[in-house]
Amino acid sequence: MLLPLGTDRPLRRPTLATHFLLAVNFCMYAVTEGLSRVNPERAERLVSGLHLDPHGLTWWGFLTYAFVHAGFWHVAGNMLFLWVFGPNVEDRLGRIGFLAFYLLAGAAAGGTHVLFDANPVVGASGAVAGITGAYLVLFPHTVIRCLFFFSAGIVAVPAWWFIGGAIAFNLLMQGTGRTANIAVMAHLGGYAFGAAVSMALLATRVLSREPYDLFTITRQAARRRQFREVRYQQARAVAEGRNLEAPGRRGEVPEAAMHARAEVTRLLTAGDHPAAAAGYRALLEAHSRESAAALLPRRSLYDIANYLFSAGDYSTAATAYELFLRGYPKDHEIPGVRLMLGLINARYLNDPVRAKQEISAAMPGLPEGEHRNLAAELLEELG
Repeated sequence: MLLPLGTDRPLRRPTLATHFLLAVNFCMYAVTEGLSRVNPERAERLVSGLHLDPHGLTWWGFLTYAFVHAGFWHVAGNMLFLWVFGPNVEDRLGRIGFLAFYLLAGAAAGGTHVLFDANPVVGASGAVAGITGAYLVLFPHTVIRCLFFFSAGIVAVPAWWFIGGAIAFNLLMQGTGRTANIAVMAHLGGYAFGAAVSMALLATRVLSREPYDLFTITRQAARRRQFREVRYQQARAVAEGRNLEAPGRRGEVPEAAMHARAEVTRLLTAGDHPAAAAGYRALLEAHSRESAAALLPRRSLYDIANYLFSAGDYSTAATAYELFLRGYPKDHEIPGVRLMLGLINARYLNDPVRAKQEISAAMPGLPEGEHRNLAAELLEELG
């Protein structure tokens, strides 16, 4: 059995909302526990008015049930997980956003329980599951320090493994029917809510993306598949005797793609780089499997790749640099393009092997000075 104790991700600001929720939950437990010793009937009426009962639903019950617990170990276990995983999620969502997220996760978890279970439910485990589901998306590679009971030692476990294992265990319990009076569906509903909402926030850029969140990792994997497809199409074009270096031939490029390429080039010439970048992203999405369709004239492709990199869209920039590399292999900008591909793969796409390959290939053609120094620095970082 693993008991989480902390994480290795530093905080950018002090934790407040998580500590507030911890205090509210412990205070609520102290009130109900103290009242049960003095006036058990009144304590039972209080709890029955706050719990979530599928046979007597109230709108407030979807929120209040998460602040009522059945015993000390019940509240202590839930609060331990909130104490470990809450601060980092609060750090990313902001204090008010985190409080709203916690309450909505509890309501979603309660709603899931009501749909699948007829028993009343209390406890913060569904809301906390929402926080851990968000943690899985936002910080999958963060290391969790855990107490391993069988050896009484501290072990380091990746967050994706720890939280993924917890989700799998809940699925196993639900599948076998051995729930042991645990609101397993509330847990699963919380996990699903936390992960889905976090992915949506990252996808819509409401929440800023990081190089190692699950959304970015998934996009990078998709981009790598596109790169492999591009290389396959180029190899196939060479085998069939077609010339990828001459974009725009009607026999190889759909007419819609030709118009889209022309529009991107026009926008670049007019100096409207944001609109050109949006047009190029749309071109890639519509014709991602047709390398010739996305291959702009060399100057336009080079400019759009540089703009995408400066705008922080590293995955799309890498696609553009990759196409430039494959489409114009003898161009004098190739060493610089390889360096940029190496930089992106090293620092943003988490592909050190590809980064080393590109930087090493770029080195002989780089002039002395800033670019060569950057290449040496990157190789040193990559070991």
